[in-house]
Amino acid sequence: MVQWTEKYKPERVSEIYGQEKHISEILNWINSWKPGKGLLISGPPGVGKTLCVEVIAKENSFELLRLNASDERSSEKIEKFLLDSSRTASLFGKGKIILLDEIDGISPQDRGAVNSIIKIIKVSNYPVILIANNPWVQKLRNLREYVKNIKFSKLRSASIQKKLKEICEKEGIRVEGNVLKNLSRWSQGDMRSAINDLQTIAEGKKEITDRDLEILGYRERESNIFEILPVIFKSRSLSASKKVIQSADKDPDEIFLWIENNIPLEIPKEKLPEVFDLISKADIFRMLVIRQQNWRFKGYMTDLMSGVSVIKSESHAPVRGFIPYQSPQRIRQMGRTKARREAVNNLCRKIGRLVHTSAGVARREYLPYLRILTKKKLLKPCEVLTEDDIKLILETGP
Repeated sequence: MVQWTEKYKPERVSEIYGQEKHISEILNWINSWKPGKGLLISGPPGVGKTLCVEVIAKENSFELLRLNASDERSSEKIEKFLLDSSRTASLFGKGKIILLDEIDGISPQDRGAVNSIIKIIKVSNYPVILIANNPWVQKLRNLREYVKNIKFSKLRSASIQKKLKEICEKEGIRVEGNVLKNLSRWSQGDMRSAINDLQTIAEGKKEITDRDLEILGYRERESNIFEILPVIFKSRSLSASKKVIQSADKDPDEIFLWIENNIPLEIPKEKLPEVFDLISKADIFRMLVIRQQNWRFKGYMTDLMSGVSVIKSESHAPVRGFIPYQSPQRIRQMGRTKARREAVNNLCRKIGRLVHTSAGVARREYLPYLRILTKKKLLKPCEVLTEDDIKLILETGP
């Protein structure tokens, strides 16, 4: 069976959805590259980090030398594979790109591997690009001063839905209901996951409906959290907890909310103050990430969340059997209001385009006045604001 992720893998930059800004940044960096500086592309799985580099290399006739650093972990193997290649002329293209994938998968015990990567960056006659899910792990600390970091975010559901629709059209599959919209939302910004899910429910069919989602559904998305939480609460291993958080397909912020909400189910009363004190400190760093956009704090947050594992005490939950972990109230509330929030965001973007300002300014400075005008019946549906827009303006009031 051919995987659709490979079958419909983009061949040109223009076929990559949702990463136009980052592709432009990568191209600008390659075109202005100077020896001694590498590029680190970071972000969650399935958002196109490696794919963008591969397609850029192909479209620009660069020879791509790729090594998966999590497979070839030793400094000796990394240097043997790349050192000579990074200094010799290309035989097949007009240049080269040296790509080291999954560098955060390098073993912490092999300190020489990171030093070898730094050495290659320093001596290479060609651009060196590194890929990592989490650039803030401790083992990469010495590397960060030698690279420029471009951080990929999770893909917007609209970009994912566009790709899923394109695949369905090419496969001759008719889509009924909100199948593609739900798949794109449930993927949590992971294009690869969304395409795999689509193939699971659609391969061999000529039509898919909402009912087909029953074999997949949100239960599959939540099943992963039931693998993550037992490790954090029961493993008594800081390294195991950190690893499961860093390798999860869920954002650490979401994992934080799950931990916070389920502490009473796992932790005895006498240990609750100690655990909540630890989580409150993690929450401080979580807020610093949001307010200052400083992603270094995300690492501290993860460390503190992982610390729940090593607070020594026997869980009062059963050792075996299913633990009824509860979905965080904040996530449930956001899920219920997601469609409305997205509608308000679209409205603010529309207003912003009309008055030549940002959506944030439109929401803060224009929307309150439009609401007053609407209440006084001075603002009515027109060419630029539909009847639904007018209703939404009224609903945004206190």
